[in-house]
Amino acid sequence: MTSSKFSGRAADPARRRAEEREKLIGLGRRSISKSYYPELRSRLDELEHFRALLDRVNDAILVVDADTGIILDVSGSADTLLDCDPDRLRGLCFSDILPLHIGRFADNLFHNKTRTVRLETEFLSPVSPDRPPVPVDLTLSLVSFRDKRQAIIVARDISERKQNERALKRSHDQLEKRVRERTRELDRANRAKSEFLSTVSHELRTPLTAVLGFAKITGKKLGNSIFPAIEAFADQELRTEMAMVRKNLEIIASEGRRLTMLINDVLDLAKMEAHRVEYDKAPIHPEDFILRTVEATSSLFDDSGLPLRLRIEPGLPMVEGDAGRLMQVMVNLFSNAVKFTSNGNITCTACAADSDVRISVADTGVGIRPECFESIFEEFTQAGQRQADRPAGTGLGLTICKHIVEGHGGRIWVESRVGSGSTFIFTLPVLKNA
Repeated sequence: MTSSKFSGRAADPARRRAEEREKLIGLGRRSISKSYYPELRSRLDELEHFRALLDRVNDAILVVDADTGIILDVSGSADTLLDCDPDRLRGLCFSDILPLHIGRFADNLFHNKTRTVRLETEFLSPVSPDRPPVPVDLTLSLVSFRDKRQAIIVARDISERKQNERALKRSHDQLEKRVRERTRELDRANRAKSEFLSTVSHELRTPLTAVLGFAKITGKKLGNSIFPAIEAFADQELRTEMAMVRKNLEIIASEGRRLTMLINDVLDLAKMEAHRVEYDKAPIHPEDFILRTVEATSSLFDDSGLPLRLRIEPGLPMVEGDAGRLMQVMVNLFSNAVKFTSNGNITCTACAADSDVRISVADTGVGIRPECFESIFEEFTQAGQRQADRPAGTGLGLTICKHIVEGHGGRIWVESRVGSGSTFIFTLPVLKNA
């Protein structure tokens, strides 16, 4: 009977573990009354609780002998990560669960000067060779315990992150492919547009030249021969008709010149966008092309009644540029300033600024909203309300200015406040060894 009861108790796992624990700490049933037993039992309970918590963490934790590379203990999710029972992992060499190209250098991990090493690698299952490797983020810390070197290795499964990275890379590659295809399509469309504009502009230029020529000849014939001949006996109604004919011929000539300017701008822009513009560059003093532009646009300021103020710094360094094209920039900036200014003045300033010459055209006009500072340099864009008595623009002038300035190695921008005028500024590199 006694033997049967003892066998039953010995077969109880919980009781067996309790007896083993008591033997582990050197106590028997007769030692329960000793004063230090409760404290030892409490410490052991704490250790068992801590180990139970470790076994529940998502990371795999391995303790490795740093001198031999043997796995001493495992906890956490090591069994799940490696698809292997913890008891089988203990006693294995750590390099056995690493890929071959990493495993051959495993000893280096345990003999480095840095106490903590972090790397991304893979773990292989020691019992399931056909199982795919598991990517892990590994942290290895070297510690000393009772004069023995040990490595505490914490490994986190990053399979999901790797899958996301691969998916992101595929998406990125597909996006890059679509961007390249779209860029090629845009390049083809841009070339087609430039060729179309160039062709149409050339086709328009020939008949337009004829229209302007015949309008000029007709106006001259009417003014010199026909109108004087009928002036003597013309009544008021006829004189009114004659005046209307003169006005209509002036409108034809004026609109023809405006259309010619538009065609020239479109041709220029098409060439610039196709990079077919060749600049005839030569050393030039900035004041030369500025003053030549002032002379060429004198009628523009006379008709508008706006005074032009020049502030050119003496002794400006020379620049290398195409004088004709730089004059084109100045003409566009002067025209814009007059177009959007009803009263006040226009000021042109040129000065040296570090390794550049800085040229600006300032007006006292309507100004430009900050959100339009970039867009006004795009094609067919105008920002601001032009004056009613000023000719309408094409919206290409500033785009052409940007191409020309950048073609000379400079840059152009605007500074403005609504209602307080605008200042367009561009720079040109100083000619070296001038």
